[in-house]
Amino acid sequence: MTTAAAPRRPSPADMPRKTAAAGHSLMGTAAPLPGRSYRSLWEQAVLSSNMPPPARLTGIALATHADPAGQIAHQPRLIGLVHETGLHVAQVAVALTTLRGRGLLRQTRRADRYETADFILTIPTAVMSRLQRTATQQKPVDTSEPSA
Repeated sequence: MTTAAAPRRPSPADMPRKTAAAGHSLMGTAAPLPGRSYRSLWEQAVLSSNMPPPARLTGIALATHADPAGQIAHQPRLIGLVHETGLHVAQVAVALTTLRGRGLLRQTRRADRYETADFILTIPTAVMSRLQRTATQQKPVDTSEPSA
């Protein structure tokens, strides 16, 4: 006579895998705003966030290496970001972790250390929706001179 095994607690391996389709717009899949590049939208998302200043500075320094489509051809790596921002290595590492945690940055291989990691700029879907809403609510500024 056999007895049923006791139910086991779920482990992290039992959790569903996180994918880009679950709430993140990656380069090329985001619905771009007319006249705006992906990089400029990403920079606006970073600058308008409530992240700490070192995270915003690191994000903008990383974005300077991206083309208008958001592709980073020449990765600055951790030491490059340290030199560009003037922050300490630990501050840049925390900033990169913050950007990843907010969904604004993704590593191509999660197992890579920051010293050798390749990054991809991403815009979370909720942030992209907010950027699109604010863009449609803003009225164009009339720069024409009044006629007398």
